[in-house]
Amino acid sequence: MLNLNRNSHVPWISAFLLIISYSIANGVYLTIERVTYYPIFKSDFTSILLTIIAASFMTFYNYKRYVYLIPLSLLSFLLTSITPLILLLPIAYELRKISSIVGISLLITSSSMLSWVFLRLIANVNTYFSLPLMLITAGVPVLIPIVWFIGIFFLFMPNKKGNKDSISLNPLIPFILTLLVSLLPYLPYINPYKFPETVDFKYYYSWLLHPQFDGWFFYTRPFYLILLYLLSLIFKPYPVAFYEFVFLSVFYVYSGYKLASALDRSIASLAALLASVSPMLITFLYSGLEANLFSISLMFLSMYYLIKKEKITLAIILSLLSMLSHIYAWAQISTAIILYYVFRFMVSKIKPSKYEVIYLSSSLPFIFTGLLLIFMGIFPVPMSLANYNDLIYQIAVGSWGSSNMLLFFIITMLGNRFMKNLLGFIYAISVLGTLVIQPATNLIIDLPLFIPAAYALRYIRKDIAILLIINLVLWGIYMSINSVPKIH
Repeated sequence: MLNLNRNSHVPWISAFLLIISYSIANGVYLTIERVTYYPIFKSDFTSILLTIIAASFMTFYNYKRYVYLIPLSLLSFLLTSITPLILLLPIAYELRKISSIVGISLLITSSSMLSWVFLRLIANVNTYFSLPLMLITAGVPVLIPIVWFIGIFFLFMPNKKGNKDSISLNPLIPFILTLLVSLLPYLPYINPYKFPETVDFKYYYSWLLHPQFDGWFFYTRPFYLILLYLLSLIFKPYPVAFYEFVFLSVFYVYSGYKLASALDRSIASLAALLASVSPMLITFLYSGLEANLFSISLMFLSMYYLIKKEKITLAIILSLLSMLSHIYAWAQISTAIILYYVFRFMVSKIKPSKYEVIYLSSSLPFIFTGLLLIFMGIFPVPMSLANYNDLIYQIAVGSWGSSNMLLFFIITMLGNRFMKNLLGFIYAISVLGTLVIQPATNLIIDLPLFIPAAYALRYIRKDIAILLIINLVLWGIYMSINSVPKIH
């Protein structure tokens, strides 16, 4: 008999085989030049075979504990796409230590994606070298909402001591990477027809050509539109609308850096780096939502001063400007802030400080008014009970799969155990909000998930953490290049 007993690699190998099995059973969602192809590489036979092999490996690993997995794996003949996920549950117990097989797998995926980037930039050739990374990201969108909700439970887990050898980064690197990601789609070689980078370009450009200071579009983001209008008087409407995302992405990374530094300066640069290639910013890159991006950046800065208890006037002004830039994003975060202090007082009897009372008092009337306008339908929000299939569609296909990044959300989930603070509460409220808010992914992209992700990477073995960062960076560059529409 094949002896795999006590081999720590086996559970990881089985888990990877099951993830690939699930991906192949459902087909991979692959974005190439603004086109999402799905399902590709779909094969029920291959999926069934990999599921049975994974179960067999676990039986050889510990037959007393896992022998039942072999007959269970035969369910794949009836439930091909679900059986791998069922088998993952008991195997997850064994995945307590990071094995060298993880590093090897990450090295293979990053090398393959790097090959794709070089060929695409140098020879303008699209290949399937991106497939290994897509198998563990774009291949498993059904797991992402599950990971979001498991992340809530991680908020209550104890902070385990581990490797605190944090990755040292020059603070300039995140901004250089942000410029790379945001400017690649403007390169003439990649974008010879000079297509606008974001979908919402047409709305902002049309408004700048014929500004109307009334109506829903203006009332929900007056400050941001007036700011664009003033800039258009200097630089003309087209350049302002065409290049606005570049400046917004830099501002977003800066605000993320500041917010992370309010909690822990040692992770600020890493958090900013992750922000620059996060599925949140990539979704903004594809969809636009520029006012939303500007609003949450202002709110991150406001929260920086709130956490630090500094410059109360500036903190309040930034919050109000956020409200005037995009009322929906501001309402989500501001309401969660109010609820956090109410919840903290009710549960722990911790009274807010004088600074916090002033901050909350200044926001409360506007929050009440804003929510009233939203629920009255003046600023309508589509609301209904969550539909899981619709949610998967939003992640895997909506905005060209820009939210379809399982690896990032798993890292975020692991880092949530360090978020026993305001940011953790905002995360929990927003994830629970996906149960009733139809554009559920809009709630997720407003969150500073790069901060718990940075905490998680700080406590992961350093070589694995570096490989994970490389994978995330290459995914961001891949999605950036593919944001340029394909011309037939």
